[in-house]
Amino acid sequence: MRTLDDNGALDGLPFMPEMVSWCGQAFRVQRQVHKTCVDGHALRVFPSNDVVVLSGPRCDGSGHDGCKHGCRIYWKESWLRPAGEKEQVAADPKLDELRARLKIKTDETHYFCQSTELYKSTREATIKGNFKRLRIAASEILSGDLRAFQAARLFATFYWQKLLRFSGCDDRLRGNQKPTPKQSLNLQPGEIVRVKSQAEIVGTLDYKMSNRGLSLCHEMMRCCGREAGVRARVDRMINEQTGVMREISDTVTLSSMIGCGGLGEECLCYDEPGDCPRGELMYWREIWLERVNK
Repeated sequence: MRTLDDNGALDGLPFMPEMVSWCGQAFRVQRQVHKTCVDGHALRVFPSNDVVVLSGPRCDGSGHDGCKHGCRIYWKESWLRPAGEKEQVAADPKLDELRARLKIKTDETHYFCQSTELYKSTREATIKGNFKRLRIAASEILSGDLRAFQAARLFATFYWQKLLRFSGCDDRLRGNQKPTPKQSLNLQPGEIVRVKSQAEIVGTLDYKMSNRGLSLCHEMMRCCGREAGVRARVDRMINEQTGVMREISDTVTLSSMIGCGGLGEECLCYDEPGDCPRGELMYWREIWLERVNK
């Protein structure tokens, strides 16, 4: 509480109600945050370079009316201490006081969270020029957040996708549906699904490669025919740019994509080589999937 301003934030980054239950628990630092994507903006960084991601669960939206964005949580180093110190086992009576201090909305319809405030709590990356991406990747390798072969694979995928788009590959993913169709499978977490073929998926899209406003990307097409588990249903999500809750239907996130590693779970950035610490989830319309009977 000593680090937070009247909005329950430090340097503009909110400490959210979903984070309170983690107080007193020990987690491994997954990585430093050398860069971050912000919806609709160029690559950004935290000015003080004092933010990390922990190997704990994602935000479950419990403090924000059930938002299913599934964001990774950013932690200021001021909110952490080495786990080797003596832990406090008893329940902290100030947790309720802390929770009461935290801001959830700016008004009746606009929410306040790390996602909506990410632009304000960061600044545009000052690294410019053709070697910007390489310099950022080098800093991640030196800090141990990224291995050299992982960086090479990310860059190879990134430039391959750029080549595909340059060669007109987008045209093969443009549908002709007006309006686009929907299908409700009522998928539940833990169910096994298979991604339909590219032809079947394109048959559900409009000219902008989207189904009811939700676009897909070339990376998702690499998942066609693969099986995965349903991670969660996505029925509502806070819009990062407006702060307004949006209702969504017939959409899920996936995990454990067989044969594709993490592909199918986290997206790759359109204008960057990927590996963003945010690890934004891919969202799948149920009409792009089919149940696997097991």
